[in-house]
Amino acid sequence: MTTKRTGRPPGRRPTKFYNERFEDYVSPEPNSGCWLWDGGGERQAGHCQIEFNGRWQYVHRFAFERYCGPIPPGLCVCHKCDVPCCVNPDHLFLGTRADNNTDMKQKGRQVNGIKHGLAKLTPEQVLAIRNSTGSVAKRYSVSRHTIWAIRKRKAWQHLSSE
Repeated sequence: MTTKRTGRPPGRRPTKFYNERFEDYVSPEPNSGCWLWDGGGERQAGHCQIEFNGRWQYVHRFAFERYCGPIPPGLCVCHKCDVPCCVNPDHLFLGTRADNNTDMKQKGRQVNGIKHGLAKLTPEQVLAIRNSTGSVAKRYSVSRHTIWAIRKRKAWQHLSSE
């Protein structure tokens, strides 16, 4: 299905649109200084994506390239403000995945253990698994790999066994 006016599928905007009208879809937030993207697009973990030059791209990466220049291969565009839909170039910086993960941990944004939305186990169950022997995966409705990771302290590392 295409629209009569443009001949494109609904919701798809041409490359020229984002180049010329980007600021029309940014709402400055006076308290934080964030520029919040308000132009729609697909959402992936809170980050908006737009189709640009025939491929999907995160809006914060588009903004960085628009205001700061090209992004070298292998680097991430990270947020100082931790607001996924912020496109303020002053809030964006380049870093590796390791830099981004370190930043996340230092700011206390890493979700682990029971706080994780997909967690199936409680801290008490994890401690019981660590102290158990044999196959207990069925008893706790988790995979054998999960049991191995708990026992080797590759999962639930933050949980002390004392």
